Amino acid sequence: MKSICILVTTALLLAIPIFVWSTEGGGSLYEANCAMCHGANGEGNPDAEMPKVRGTSMTVEELTVYITKGKEDKTIHAIPTDGVNESQAKAIAAYVKSLKD
Repeated sequence: MKSICILVTTALLLAIPIFVWSTEGGGSLYEANCAMCHGANGEGNPDAEMPKVRGTSMTVEELTVYITKGKEDKTIHAIPTDGVNESQAKAIAAYVKSLKD
């Protein structure tokens, strides 16, 4: 019985970081993965030729696909965004859509 309790406790402790990461808000995910290029408020960086994302015409669904799948004709985002799963991409996309001009 003691072995089972230790095993369950260990499994739960290992799952906590995964749960916390997957439920992290779109704003903090954006800050960690996107803000360095697209700006803290989605304003972009014209000097580095990084487009603004605030006010984008893309839908949440389109942004989610763009983040998770990439787009061949793009330079930076030709491949999926590393380390971002679909639920995180949806949270980022929803946050981006909440940014207003």
